[in-house]
Amino acid sequence: MADIRKKGKIPVGPGQPPADAELMEFTKSDEKWNVYELDDGTQIRMRATAVEVWRIVNAYDNDGNPVYVIKSQNITSVNSPENLKGANK
Repeated sequence: MADIRKKGKIPVGPGQPPADAELMEFTKSDEKWNVYELDDGTQIRMRATAVEVWRIVNAYDNDGNPVYVIKSQNITSVNSPENLKGANK
């Protein structure tokens, strides 16, 4: 069976040259919200959503696991008390 994974070079860290990598396919598992209660009564909900997952070719961490670079996007939701809301409420 032919390997159909997209291959490319991606940055691994600041000051490091781009590394050979393979784009991994994935399905969404479970993305829970982190909830932060501010002392002014505002509730901020936030979660990171993976957009791309790349496996670095021939790179392993100290435990022997493959190294992955995850491109993600933060999603936030803010719910503030009425007395903090501006004119566009």
